[in-house]
Amino acid sequence: MVLDQQTQTIFFIADAHLGSQSLEQEVLKERYLCSFLQSLPRENSRLIICGDLFDFWFEYRYVVPRRYFRVLAELQRLAQAGVPIDYLPGNHDFWLGSFLRDEIGITLHRDDMVIEQGAQRVYVRHGDGLMRKDHLYRVLKKVLRFPPNVFFYRWLHPDLGIPLALFFSHLSREAAKNEKDYSDADYRAYAREQLQHGFQGVVLGHSHMAALDFYPGGWYLNPGDWMRTFTYGILCETKPALMQWDGTQARPFHPLQRTEGKPQ
Repeated sequence: MVLDQQTQTIFFIADAHLGSQSLEQEVLKERYLCSFLQSLPRENSRLIICGDLFDFWFEYRYVVPRRYFRVLAELQRLAQAGVPIDYLPGNHDFWLGSFLRDEIGITLHRDDMVIEQGAQRVYVRHGDGLMRKDHLYRVLKKVLRFPPNVFFYRWLHPDLGIPLALFFSHLSREAAKNEKDYSDADYRAYAREQLQHGFQGVVLGHSHMAALDFYPGGWYLNPGDWMRTFTYGILCETKPALMQWDGTQARPFHPLQRTEGKPQ
């Protein structure tokens, strides 16, 4: 989907994985995220969520996860104030549905989107499945998104289905922690490929490694995560920047100071 728009200040966040950590960590993460959303300007701005805001999201016909209420309320207030919000699904929350669209006011995207900001065309997606070794995951993603499988999962009672999904998400995270020599080189290479295809900017999430690289043909930005670093990206006119939220205000974030993570 191509998003043609007037020049705006665009904010990019990714990989909060709400619901994935201890109670103490979740309280802090929620407080930081809500204060950040409250700080966003209500005029001439846009918020793009680059996936995995939730560690698991699944909409039943009459039920949605209650633990995300405060963040959802802030997103709704933002949307009602006239701030466009776009959501690109991640590998933990690609079962996005009508509740987020109709009740919260978020524009949902299937996989990716293109922003036309001034003279720049910027490509945005979550980034799961881009690593060269992700062959099995790309097959699994198709299976999990297959409509009959989604239909049958809804037969599970929410009190069973949601904890079950969070349990398997936890197992996946523990397996990722044991991976050695993790690198985001494949994401940077993918970004350079997109720049060669006519884009002037590329935004990816998923790696949990905040980055802002400039190349002869454009730039690559990864907003990082909201589990450890609380970083996010900004595109003001045609200038990208990487920022960090400390709970009350923003400050520039330098990728060399980042705490490297792994995709969750």
